[in-house]
Amino acid sequence: MRAPCGMHGVKPGALPWPPPQQAPGGLHRSDSSSAGGRLRSPPLQPRSRLAHSRPSEATGKSMGTRQFDPYFSHWADIAARRVLDAHPDTDPIVVAAGITPSGVVHIGNFREVMTVDLVARALRDQGVPVRFIYSWDDFDVFRKVPADAPQKKMLEENLRRSVADVPDPYGRTDSYASHHIERFEASLVPLGIEPEFIRQSRRYRAGHYAHGIRRALEKADLIRSVLDQYRKEPLPGDWLPLAGFCGACGRDEVDFSWDGEWSVTLSCRDCGETTAVDLREGGDVKLPWRIDWPMRWAFEGVCFEPGGKDHSSAGGSFDTAKQIVGPVYGGVAPEYVAYDFVRLKGLGGKISSSSGGVVTVADCLRVYEPEMLRWIFASQRPNSEFQISFDLDVIKLYEDYDRAVALAYQPDDGSRKDKKRQIVRRTIELSSVVPKRIEAGDRPTRVPSFRPLSMILQIHDGDVERALAHYESRGEVETPAERERFRVRARCVWNWILDFAPEEFRYRIRSTPSPKPLEGEARAVLERLVGILEENPEITESELISHLKTLCDDTDLTPRDFYPFAYDLLIARPKGPKLSTLLTTMGAERALPLLRAGLG
Repeated sequence: MRAPCGMHGVKPGALPWPPPQQAPGGLHRSDSSSAGGRLRSPPLQPRSRLAHSRPSEATGKSMGTRQFDPYFSHWADIAARRVLDAHPDTDPIVVAAGITPSGVVHIGNFREVMTVDLVARALRDQGVPVRFIYSWDDFDVFRKVPADAPQKKMLEENLRRSVADVPDPYGRTDSYASHHIERFEASLVPLGIEPEFIRQSRRYRAGHYAHGIRRALEKADLIRSVLDQYRKEPLPGDWLPLAGFCGACGRDEVDFSWDGEWSVTLSCRDCGETTAVDLREGGDVKLPWRIDWPMRWAFEGVCFEPGGKDHSSAGGSFDTAKQIVGPVYGGVAPEYVAYDFVRLKGLGGKISSSSGGVVTVADCLRVYEPEMLRWIFASQRPNSEFQISFDLDVIKLYEDYDRAVALAYQPDDGSRKDKKRQIVRRTIELSSVVPKRIEAGDRPTRVPSFRPLSMILQIHDGDVERALAHYESRGEVETPAERERFRVRARCVWNWILDFAPEEFRYRIRSTPSPKPLEGEARAVLERLVGILEENPEITESELISHLKTLCDDTDLTPRDFYPFAYDLLIARPKGPKLSTLLTTMGAERALPLLRAGLG
């Protein structure tokens, strides 16, 4: 975007930075509301480090004036130490994340907010006050209509406008941006993630960044020299570091001129309208992303912010931002972690909100418990790519998670395994929705394993309360905490069965008997099984197992030969869950009519 030559001749450094109205430490809380105007709850209160120090670790390692418990060895703890080493006197520590809500905010985008939340948790666990901000970059351009969006024609007519100004095609909120913002913010609540949300469209239009924009205009030559290092074609000599939207038609096809002070004129190439904006009053003028990012680092006093793989390469936006933030704004780049993509098993390419058919955090929470979804991310280093699976691997992931929880609660015994226990323990702590420290003697909340629970739920046709009663009768669920945890897992298991389980994994108990008279030895064995259940309707599973071991004695059949007949009568399949569990969970009253159908 161009301006006439000579329009930015103000002497560099004419304005102070940070601006005088900015609070110490970069704090400026003028827009802490979410899309719906709700105020988010404040960050969780920091916990005293000494309260969690173990006697053998009380000396810790000193960095500046801070003491660090060596128990804190997760990658998020290490990142937190780097942050504190770089900002020893900053209070609170500001950590930041953000995204443009130009489409569905998917599970790949969630990796950024989860990375920041883990580092924020690690800082608070060290007793450090933290301010966690999440920027909605809704003042960016709406460039592409997602493949699965409704009202495509309407959305196409709004291309090149600010995302904040595109109508909501779903008709539920005040804008397309707000629709995606509200859904994502709601999905973070079950995970215990509570940032301070900032709408950048509101910040710019309220004039909060007036000093930041003018400072960039004064330093346009310096900024251009930084950007030109990585461009095939250099920017023109009259280039201005501005972006924005026409005040009449709302599109971004505009040219800019600057009066050398506070006024910027926008000339629209689309509709021909000319508009003057006083930066101090705000309006439809903003900084391009590569300048906007370092400006906000200085404005907010950001100490830590991660970035995607695409931002982290040489000449990428982080590379240029860290070259701009000091000379232009007198700030420093935050401590930085690059994170890799999250993929869906069986789908190629990174998850994209403009391609449609994406998986959201809410989608994942239908299958994965909140603590487990946190654990999946906490278990991976940020620079490692991984997949979110919805096939049979879900069962293995649950088994891995349950083993990790069990190991985390094992007491240290002085063996080589202690180090592994401590790493796993720390990961489980960071995965907790409510911050906690696992101490000696603590026990995890019991919860049934995924695979057997999936069987019990199918026997009870997905009725969570009947499945709960089954486990209560066996003494495997007893406390209110165990009941609450059971219900969460049971709902996840049932959702997976309905939506993702392969057909061979699913079964339903027959609703009515299906007459299929057996003959010969198969009929004789079935008569024995029916007789066992008739004689002892309240038979326990262990008692039934003893009978099943001898059920085929004195015949030429083996259990493998006979069981398909029983399964067919019960669930219309040749195989299924463990027969003893199936029969005792169903109960004789429900099982006998179905089995008798095989006797004619």
